[in-house]
Amino acid sequence: MWTRGGRRSVHRSRVHAYTHPLVLPFAMRTVLLAVALLPLVACAQTTSPTPAVASSSLSTAEAAVRAQIAQDGVHVVHFWAPWCDNSLNELRAGWYEVVDAHPEVSFTFVTIWNDGEIGEDALTRFAIPARVTRLAVDGPRPLREDRRMTFLDLPVSWIPTTWVFNRNGLLATAFNHGEATPAQLNEAIEAAGRIW
Repeated sequence: MWTRGGRRSVHRSRVHAYTHPLVLPFAMRTVLLAVALLPLVACAQTTSPTPAVASSSLSTAEAAVRAQIAQDGVHVVHFWAPWCDNSLNELRAGWYEVVDAHPEVSFTFVTIWNDGEIGEDALTRFAIPARVTRLAVDGPRPLREDRRMTFLDLPVSWIPTTWVFNRNGLLATAFNHGEATPAQLNEAIEAAGRIW
């Protein structure tokens, strides 16, 4: 048996669970971890979270995208905002080349958190072709902790976010983490076009 000093004790009649120097810290870590995970467990059990953005333009944009992705073929839906540096960096990296390389694919840019404005100046500056469908969802630029919404029953909490659909609206690839390179986008589009 171990004592708090880490030395062996000759007393064998009683066993104290906390006498080993690592037992108490481990138990404390376990309790602290359990307490820290409680909010995550509560969130995971939520089946229909209330979106931070709910407006008629959201339902209009959703209806337009839902109709587009229901058609045969590959469809790319891109969420962005002209004030977002990550969105602008991604456009600058070569979105126009991705659009030009895939004439058979539909592209829809959904501008969010920009007071309902599409941001046409930025799209023109980065040579986004006119064949790209442009939609905007009403709503001001929210605080960082309030940047969440549900679109097509999928969460959007970061921009840029890009989804690639195939087979009548099946989500094939989602870039929900921010910027995607042209190579990643091309690969996702090509993979969505293949029959699995």
